This record gives sequence, C-alpha cells and structure tokens, in this order.
Amino acid sequence: MIFYFSGTGNSRYVARQLADLMGDTVCDIASYTRSAAGDTFRDDRPFVFVAPVYVAAPALSLLEFLQKSSFQGNRKAYFVMTCAGTMSASPAFCRKAAEELGLEYMGTASVKLPQNYIAYFSMKSAEENRKIIGDAQPVIGALARDILAGKPFADPEINKLEYASTVLILKPYYRWFITAKKFRVEDSCIGCGKCEKLCPLGNIRMEGGLPRWGVHCTHCMACINFCPKDAIEYGKGSVGKPRYRGPEQTLKQTDGAKHRD
Repeated sequence: MIFYFSGTGNSRYVARQLADLMGDTVCDIASYTRSAAGDTFRDDRPFVFVAPVYVAAPALSLLEFLQKSSFQGNRKAYFVMTCAGTMSASPAFCRKAAEELGLEYMGTASVKLPQNYIAYFSMKSAEENRKIIGDAQPVIGALARDILAGKPFADPEINKLEYASTVLILKPYYRWFITAKKFRVEDSCIGCGKCEKLCPLGNIRMEGGLPRWGVHCTHCMACINFCPKDAIEYGKGSVGKPRYRGPEQTLKQTDGAKHRD
C-alpha cells in the first residue's frame, strides 16, 4: 500500500505512478490529516510513504500521521521524498519513524519535481517544469523496480549535526514561520470554495463567500496555486509569479496559456 501526503500534487503524482507500475493501491492521508487522526492498516505488500520535503525534513503532517497509526502484515517500509532540491535530513527522520512503528526500514529516496513554494521561491515556466517531470519518470521507474524486488534504497549518509540542527529548529520554525497570516484574497475571488476543499489540514473556511485561514497551515501552497482566478496571494512574495498546479495539469499546459480548471 502506498500512502501519500500532497498539496499541489507532486507526491500524489509519484504515488500514483508507483501504484501503476507496481499494481498497488494508494491512500491519500488528507482525510486523516484534516481530523488529526490515525488508523490501523494491514497489507501483505511493503508499505510505501510518499511526501514532500518541508524545512529539510518530511512534511510534519506525514510524521504525525505515522505516530498515530499502526501497520500490520508486511514489515517493510519504504520512503519517497519529493523535492525541488535535496531531501536534506529527511532519511534520518524516516528511519526513526519506521523504527518507532516496528517496521523494517528499507531506505529513503528522492524524486525531483517542480518547485511549488510560491511564497518564497521563484517559479519556473511550464516548459521547464515539463522537463523536470519528464526527467523524474526513469527515477520513479527504478524505485518501483527496487520495491518489487525487495531491494533497499541506497540511503544517503546524513551528517549527525545536520539532523540535530533540523530537529532543533523544526517545530519552532513551523510555529513562527509556517503560518497563514500573510495569505490574502483579492477582489477577483469568485467564492468557489476550491481552496477550502483542497486544504489537506482543513485550515480554510468560507465565510461570507471568501476564504478565511485558521492556525494549522503547513504551507503546502495548494490554496494559492489552484485558485482558478489567481486571487490568493501570500504577502508580496507571490505577486506576479506563475502558479504551479501539479504534474498532471502542467503536462497539458502550454506556456503563456491562462490556467483553467
């Protein structure tokens, strides 16, 4: 079984690609992250967990889901991190999560996909993003073959200082910097409620036809990137930047074309 946490769709795309190649099933953990709950899962296949890298570690939502859940049957656990750069200290966190669950840690691998962090980073063109997605295909294929063969991923060595410093800053960083305070909506908002439906933490509520953000944001950037009118901004950091709506829509998109949903 393949579990994924995803905002703009990079990790969902990888999870679905792996499932197609392996003949496996996928589980979107958004229903659990919205309710801050876990569950008991059983499968005879290895468990595969796919999530983005946030703040040099796996998305905290995935780690919290794992802490609240149990996994029975097959004891092997593979982790796949999606990122625009490197997965930093993620393997150390994944190893720890597997050990706490009593699972056999089979390694952590990364798949590079387009940048979606519009609040702070520059965004690439559709053409550039299509190339990045294309380059990811053989990587995903190799991971699927390793999992089917029961072969561990080649886990990179993580510097102990890097892991310790990430542990030290992770929760304070989430508390003080991963907030929704700078999100705002422009007059072009049509009140469609798509942002509310997409939020994997249930942190958005429509009030008076406009979105209102709560205090449980994880900066997945789903709301801002998928707004059909580009009506959501994050302070000044997102102004004028092209939106990224995930691999599937990017592969269909042409440069210069207006996003349509």
